[in-house]
Amino acid sequence: MISAGSTREHVPKPTTVGGGRASAIRAGDRTDGVVLRTLGAWALVLFTFTMAGRIVSGDGEAMFQTTLSLVRRGALAIEARPETATGRDGRAYSKYGLGQSVVQAPFVAAGLAYGSALANPTQGERAARFLVGLANGVVTAAMVLVLWVIARDAGAGRGASTLIAVLGATTTLLAPYARADFAEPTQTLALLIATGASLRACQATAFSNEKEDPWTHQRVRWAAVAGIAVAVAFLTKAASLILAPAVLLPVGLATWRAFWGPHVPDPLSDLHENRPVGGSSVPPTAHTFPVSGGMTRGAGRAISGILPMAVAVGLPVAMAGALQATLNWYRFGNPFEFGYGDEPSTGFVTPILDGVGYLLFASGKGLAWFAPPAMVGLAGIAWLAQRRPLVAATAFSAFTLELLYYARWWAWHGDWSWGPRYLYVTVPFLMLGWLAPALAWPQLGTMKRALVVAAAAPVVLAGLWANILAVSVDYGSYYSVVGNQLGRGIDVRHARVVPEFSPLRGHAWLLQASLAASIGGYSAPSNPYRSRYPWADAHPELVPEAPERAYGFDPWWAARRGRDRFLDYWAGIVAAWLALALSRLTVQLWRLAGNTADGTMATRPLG
Repeated sequence: MISAGSTREHVPKPTTVGGGRASAIRAGDRTDGVVLRTLGAWALVLFTFTMAGRIVSGDGEAMFQTTLSLVRRGALAIEARPETATGRDGRAYSKYGLGQSVVQAPFVAAGLAYGSALANPTQGERAARFLVGLANGVVTAAMVLVLWVIARDAGAGRGASTLIAVLGATTTLLAPYARADFAEPTQTLALLIATGASLRACQATAFSNEKEDPWTHQRVRWAAVAGIAVAVAFLTKAASLILAPAVLLPVGLATWRAFWGPHVPDPLSDLHENRPVGGSSVPPTAHTFPVSGGMTRGAGRAISGILPMAVAVGLPVAMAGALQATLNWYRFGNPFEFGYGDEPSTGFVTPILDGVGYLLFASGKGLAWFAPPAMVGLAGIAWLAQRRPLVAATAFSAFTLELLYYARWWAWHGDWSWGPRYLYVTVPFLMLGWLAPALAWPQLGTMKRALVVAAAAPVVLAGLWANILAVSVDYGSYYSVVGNQLGRGIDVRHARVVPEFSPLRGHAWLLQASLAASIGGYSAPSNPYRSRYPWADAHPELVPEAPERAYGFDPWWAARRGRDRFLDYWAGIVAAWLALALSRLTVQLWRLAGNTADGTMATRPLG
């Protein structure tokens, strides 16, 4: 069983004769590696099983065409589309960052290589479109692993870390967007890596001492990883810079500590306090930082400690800024022009309180309905602040900055998309709030544990149900019913804020109708769910013309059933094997995460 209460012991253990503690540490790291590999395989199989296997959005089509142009011709220009802007040479260029197109490049190249082997370029492009559907699945699987590592570094046991990662993968926005082709997964992975590296840079600083600083290279290395990750996030989506202060907060704290030394209290004492996780007494030195330095060691030595950190973080970000400026000039003749015209300066028109309410609670876009465990994680961050203040501050800062930025944006909804697309990046950060009950678990009595489980169960089930609806039915099909068949056009505002038109209810209706059509064998006119659309009672005058056009299941192995017998057969075989592999990996992951004892070391060496 996966135990949410399994936590890492934070009381340093004495070194045993013959290197016993070192052996325990190595054994613990090996076990972590086994769990990570199993978790990665599980996530990859899950997202492969549920992927769409096609381009699902206009944004995705523009980025795919850019990738195709890069792979085939080494060029950036593509055919004009609504998502493009006219460049200085009169050709059309995508408005989106280059990061997602680079991530997609291996998948597109593999598809085109398949077409070349068949001497059929058309077939090659079809294969490329299919394989690109896997790109964000791979990215999201990596994101699940990084979330596990951050939870583990923060003191959670293997069971608790695995539980948090699995909940993130199955009950939040991660799974629906793993099958889409937006740039948010790549952006989020980069920012999450930056967060983990930034926390490790701060952790490495904690091991410094007065006589020597053997952790300097570790501190600078992790700071460099954080800087590179922020640079990648910026090149994927320029708005990522608004989250840079949050994800680099631990690096800033490490620099602050290195400069001021042990003479100044640390307001965010964090991962390496010399106290049990449950919190008893704290030694007098636990809130100061044992780093040689402060003003006593002289300005030269202080600068020598700060300068490498600043260069490690700043240089990759500055290089990314220069590359983006060059790219902007090449496309649009202006280093500061991204292709959006004056939209960035005129688009922040939504009243901020309205925007916050929409993004969190709107019936068709609210995070509370589309990712309930993430909202519980938000509540847990306040609890986490008592035990891991730096992790909590980083997570809450990232959430707050993203929320306030997009709450003012005119297109706060990010349509057409599933749920609050612009809050997707905050979901892994909010899931860190689940660390709070995990760390407190050993101190909870039986009754309190039962209450925690009873409170969490409906939230988890609600998130799981929302994800089943998301991966089973194409969100574009539902929006086409509201937008096209009901005459609402591309601006499907009813689906955002009117409960009867919520995509959650709409997908449940389409899923029932699709099951009746495929399993029950009902034809379109006789389908018992044809007229049971969720707004039928409130708006009987709004009758969809042909809702059966939206019927069908959207995973790649079911979306094209009946079109080609050969493909149907092999798609079914592969899907069955993936389902079996997923079942086996789930059992294996359950056993690995549930049968490990985590109290083997106080702190894990970095490296």
